[in-house]
Amino acid sequence: MRVRAAKRLAIFLDFDGTLVGLRRRPGDVRVPKRLKRILASLARHANVSIAIVSGRRLRDLQSLIGIESVRYFGLHGAEQEGKRPALTKETRLALGRAKREARMQLGVLPGVWLEDKVCSLAIHYRGASAAFVREAYEKLLRLLALLHHELSVIPGEKVWEILPREFAGKGTTVLELLTEMPRGTLAVYAGDDTSDETAFATLTDQITIQVGRRPGSRAQFRLRNPTELLRFLARMERELP
Repeated sequence: MRVRAAKRLAIFLDFDGTLVGLRRRPGDVRVPKRLKRILASLARHANVSIAIVSGRRLRDLQSLIGIESVRYFGLHGAEQEGKRPALTKETRLALGRAKREARMQLGVLPGVWLEDKVCSLAIHYRGASAAFVREAYEKLLRLLALLHHELSVIPGEKVWEILPREFAGKGTTVLELLTEMPRGTLAVYAGDDTSDETAFATLTDQITIQVGRRPGSRAQFRLRNPTELLRFLARMERELP
Protein backbone atom coordinates (compact mmCIF):
# COMPACT_ATOMS: atom_id res chain seq x y z
CA MET A 1 0.00 0.00 0.00
CA ARG A 2 1.51 3.32 -1.09
CA VAL A 3 0.15 5.14 1.97
CA ARG A 4 1.83 2.72 4.39
CA ALA A 5 5.14 2.92 2.52
CA ALA A 6 5.22 6.73 2.23
CA LYS A 7 7.76 8.56 4.38
CA ARG A 8 5.53 11.62 4.44
CA LEU A 9 1.85 12.02 3.65
CA ALA A 10 -0.17 15.08 2.56
CA ILE A 11 -3.95 14.63 2.81
CA PHE A 12 -6.10 17.15 0.92
CA LEU A 13 -9.84 17.05 1.49
CA ASP A 14 -12.82 18.87 0.08
CA PHE A 15 -15.60 19.50 2.61
CA ASP A 16 -19.24 19.49 1.42
CA GLY A 17 -20.15 16.23 -0.27
CA THR A 18 -16.77 14.75 0.65
CA LEU A 19 -16.28 14.89 4.42
CA VAL A 20 -19.93 15.65 5.15
CA GLY A 21 -23.18 15.02 3.32
CA LEU A 22 -24.84 17.78 1.33
CA ARG A 23 -27.69 19.71 2.88
CA ARG A 24 -30.25 22.07 1.38
CA ARG A 25 -28.57 24.98 3.18
CA PRO A 26 -24.84 25.02 4.00
CA GLY A 27 -25.67 26.29 7.47
CA ASP A 28 -27.49 23.02 8.22
CA VAL A 29 -24.28 20.97 7.98
CA ARG A 30 -22.81 19.52 11.16
CA VAL A 31 -19.45 17.75 11.46
CA PRO A 32 -19.66 14.36 13.21
CA LYS A 33 -17.53 14.00 16.33
CA ARG A 34 -16.01 10.79 14.97
CA LEU A 35 -14.77 12.64 11.89
CA LYS A 36 -13.14 15.30 14.05
CA ARG A 37 -11.45 12.62 16.17
CA ILE A 38 -10.03 10.84 13.13
CA LEU A 39 -8.77 14.06 11.52
CA ALA A 40 -7.18 15.17 14.78
CA SER A 41 -5.55 11.77 15.24
CA LEU A 42 -4.15 11.80 11.69
CA ALA A 43 -2.87 15.33 12.12
CA ARG A 44 -0.95 14.33 15.26
CA HIS A 45 1.30 12.04 13.21
CA ALA A 46 4.64 13.75 12.70
CA ASN A 47 4.81 12.76 9.04
CA VAL A 48 1.22 13.69 8.09
CA SER A 49 -0.14 17.05 6.92
CA ILE A 50 -3.86 17.69 6.46
CA ALA A 51 -5.46 20.52 4.50
CA ILE A 52 -9.14 21.21 3.87
CA VAL A 53 -9.59 22.86 0.45
CA SER A 54 -13.18 23.98 -0.01
CA GLY A 55 -15.47 26.41 -1.75
CA ARG A 56 -16.67 27.57 1.65
CA ARG A 57 -15.27 30.64 3.34
CA LEU A 58 -12.21 30.18 5.52
CA ARG A 59 -13.94 31.23 8.73
CA ASP A 60 -16.73 28.70 8.17
CA LEU A 61 -14.23 25.85 7.82
CA GLN A 62 -12.33 26.91 10.92
CA SER A 63 -15.55 27.15 12.92
CA LEU A 64 -17.04 23.86 11.71
CA ILE A 65 -13.93 21.69 12.09
CA GLY A 66 -11.90 23.59 14.66
CA ILE A 67 -8.73 21.48 14.65
CA GLU A 68 -5.69 23.73 15.00
CA SER A 69 -3.22 21.31 13.43
CA VAL A 70 -5.27 21.19 10.21
CA ARG A 71 -4.75 23.86 7.53
CA TYR A 72 -7.77 25.48 5.91
CA PHE A 73 -8.18 26.96 2.43
CA GLY A 74 -11.46 28.63 1.55
CA LEU A 75 -12.95 29.86 -1.75
CA HIS A 76 -11.33 26.99 -3.69
CA GLY A 77 -7.89 27.85 -2.31
CA ALA A 78 -7.96 31.63 -2.74
CA GLU A 79 -8.54 32.33 0.95
CA GLN A 80 -6.17 31.10 3.64
CA GLU A 81 -5.07 32.12 7.10
CA GLY A 82 -2.94 35.26 6.93
CA LYS A 83 -3.69 35.78 3.23
CA ARG A 84 -6.86 37.31 1.82
CA PRO A 85 -7.74 37.39 -1.87
CA ALA A 86 -6.42 40.51 -3.60
CA LEU A 87 -8.74 41.48 -6.46
CA THR A 88 -8.20 44.13 -9.12
CA LYS A 89 -10.52 47.10 -9.30
CA GLU A 90 -12.05 45.73 -12.50
CA THR A 91 -12.81 42.41 -10.85
CA ARG A 92 -14.34 44.04 -7.77
CA LEU A 93 -16.61 46.15 -9.98
CA ALA A 94 -17.62 43.14 -12.07
CA LEU A 95 -18.34 41.07 -8.97
CA GLY A 96 -20.43 43.86 -7.49
CA ARG A 97 -22.45 44.14 -10.67
CA ALA A 98 -22.92 40.36 -10.85
CA LYS A 99 -24.27 40.31 -7.30
CA ARG A 100 -26.73 43.16 -7.97
CA GLU A 101 -28.00 41.60 -11.19
CA ALA A 102 -28.22 38.15 -9.64
CA ARG A 103 -30.27 39.46 -6.72
CA MET A 104 -32.72 41.17 -9.09
CA GLN A 105 -32.97 38.45 -11.73
CA LEU A 106 -32.19 35.11 -10.05
CA GLY A 107 -32.84 35.67 -6.36
CA VAL A 108 -36.54 36.26 -7.02
CA LEU A 109 -37.08 32.84 -8.62
CA PRO A 110 -38.79 30.24 -6.40
CA GLY A 111 -36.33 27.74 -4.95
CA VAL A 112 -33.26 29.80 -5.94
CA TRP A 113 -31.24 31.58 -3.27
CA LEU A 114 -27.94 33.42 -3.22
CA GLU A 115 -24.99 32.98 -0.87
CA ASP A 116 -22.71 36.01 -0.83
CA LYS A 117 -19.17 34.90 0.06
CA VAL A 118 -17.76 38.43 -0.33
CA CYS A 119 -15.20 37.47 -2.99
CA SER A 120 -17.56 35.09 -4.80
CA LEU A 121 -21.25 34.39 -5.19
CA ALA A 122 -22.98 31.00 -4.96
CA ILE A 123 -26.35 30.55 -6.62
CA HIS A 124 -28.15 27.59 -5.04
CA TYR A 125 -31.09 25.91 -6.76
CA ARG A 126 -31.62 22.70 -4.81
CA GLY A 127 -35.24 23.64 -4.06
CA ALA A 128 -36.14 24.92 -7.55
CA SER A 129 -38.27 23.17 -10.17
CA ALA A 130 -36.71 22.16 -13.49
CA ALA A 131 -38.41 25.09 -15.25
CA PHE A 132 -37.01 27.65 -12.81
CA VAL A 133 -33.56 26.05 -12.99
CA ARG A 134 -33.57 26.50 -16.78
CA GLU A 135 -34.72 30.10 -16.43
CA ALA A 136 -32.05 30.83 -13.83
CA TYR A 137 -29.33 29.27 -15.97
CA GLU A 138 -30.32 31.27 -19.05
CA LYS A 139 -30.21 34.50 -17.04
CA LEU A 140 -26.86 33.49 -15.54
CA LEU A 141 -25.37 32.93 -19.00
CA ARG A 142 -26.58 36.33 -20.20
CA LEU A 143 -25.08 37.95 -17.12
CA LEU A 144 -21.71 36.24 -17.53
CA ALA A 145 -21.57 37.13 -21.23
CA LEU A 146 -21.18 40.75 -20.12
CA LEU A 147 -18.59 40.03 -17.41
CA HIS A 148 -16.68 37.01 -18.74
CA HIS A 149 -13.31 38.80 -18.83
CA GLU A 150 -13.29 39.14 -15.04
CA LEU A 151 -15.57 36.34 -13.83
CA SER A 152 -16.19 32.64 -14.47
CA VAL A 153 -18.71 30.12 -13.19
CA ILE A 154 -18.11 26.67 -11.69
CA PRO A 155 -21.08 24.29 -11.69
CA GLY A 156 -21.52 22.18 -8.58
CA GLU A 157 -24.10 19.95 -6.95
CA LYS A 158 -27.28 22.07 -7.31
CA VAL A 159 -25.21 25.25 -7.26
CA TRP A 160 -23.39 27.61 -9.61
CA GLU A 161 -20.53 29.65 -8.20
CA ILE A 162 -19.41 32.92 -9.75
CA LEU A 163 -15.68 33.40 -9.14
CA PRO A 164 -13.02 35.93 -10.12
CA ARG A 165 -10.81 34.58 -12.88
CA GLU A 166 -7.87 35.60 -10.72
CA PHE A 167 -8.60 32.63 -8.44
CA ALA A 168 -6.22 29.88 -9.53
CA GLY A 169 -8.34 26.99 -8.23
CA LYS A 170 -7.78 23.88 -6.16
CA GLY A 171 -5.27 22.25 -8.50
CA THR A 172 -2.85 25.16 -8.26
CA THR A 173 -3.37 25.42 -4.51
CA VAL A 174 -2.48 21.78 -3.75
CA LEU A 175 0.46 21.84 -6.17
CA GLU A 176 1.91 24.88 -4.40
CA LEU A 177 1.45 23.20 -1.04
CA LEU A 178 3.22 20.07 -2.26
CA THR A 179 6.22 22.08 -3.44
CA GLU A 180 6.64 23.32 0.14
CA MET A 181 6.88 19.75 1.46
CA PRO A 182 9.84 17.34 1.48
CA ARG A 183 10.64 15.58 -1.76
CA GLY A 184 8.80 12.30 -2.09
CA THR A 185 5.72 13.37 -0.11
CA LEU A 186 2.71 11.30 -1.18
CA ALA A 187 -0.49 13.27 -1.73
CA VAL A 188 -3.98 11.89 -1.18
CA TYR A 189 -6.75 14.12 -2.51
CA ALA A 190 -10.48 13.45 -2.06
CA GLY A 191 -13.28 15.54 -3.54
CA ASP A 192 -16.73 15.19 -5.02
CA ASP A 193 -17.37 18.10 -7.34
CA THR A 194 -16.37 19.83 -10.57
CA SER A 195 -14.02 22.19 -8.74
CA ASP A 196 -11.98 19.18 -7.56
CA GLU A 197 -11.23 18.05 -11.10
CA THR A 198 -8.35 20.54 -11.45
CA ALA A 199 -6.69 18.82 -8.48
CA PHE A 200 -7.37 15.36 -9.92
CA ALA A 201 -5.81 16.45 -13.22
CA THR A 202 -2.78 17.96 -11.47
CA LEU A 203 -2.02 15.06 -9.13
CA THR A 204 -1.78 12.37 -11.79
CA ASP A 205 1.01 10.47 -10.02
CA GLN A 206 -0.61 10.69 -6.58
CA ILE A 207 -3.74 9.15 -5.02
CA THR A 208 -6.95 10.86 -6.09
CA ILE A 209 -10.42 9.86 -4.93
CA GLN A 210 -13.78 10.96 -6.21
CA VAL A 211 -16.54 10.79 -3.60
CA GLY A 212 -19.95 10.15 -5.15
CA ARG A 213 -21.31 8.96 -8.46
CA ARG A 214 -20.64 11.89 -10.79
CA PRO A 215 -19.51 10.43 -14.16
CA GLY A 216 -16.43 11.40 -16.11
CA SER A 217 -14.11 12.17 -13.20
CA ARG A 218 -10.32 12.14 -13.63
CA ALA A 219 -9.85 10.67 -10.17
CA GLN A 220 -8.13 7.29 -10.00
CA PHE A 221 -10.41 5.84 -7.33
CA ARG A 222 -14.02 6.25 -6.24
CA LEU A 223 -15.87 6.03 -2.94
CA ARG A 224 -19.64 6.16 -2.87
CA ASN A 225 -20.20 8.74 -0.11
CA PRO A 226 -18.67 10.56 2.89
CA THR A 227 -19.32 7.53 5.09
CA GLU A 228 -17.00 5.41 2.93
CA LEU A 229 -14.37 8.18 2.97
CA LEU A 230 -14.58 8.26 6.77
CA ARG A 231 -13.90 4.52 6.86
CA PHE A 232 -10.94 5.02 4.51
CA LEU A 233 -9.48 7.76 6.73
CA ALA A 234 -10.01 5.63 9.85
CA ARG A 235 -8.22 2.69 8.25
CA MET A 236 -5.38 4.97 7.15
CA GLU A 237 -5.02 6.27 10.70
CA ARG A 238 -4.88 2.72 12.13
CA GLU A 239 -2.25 1.55 9.67
CA LEU A 240 0.13 4.49 9.92
CA PRO A 241 3.25 3.75 11.94
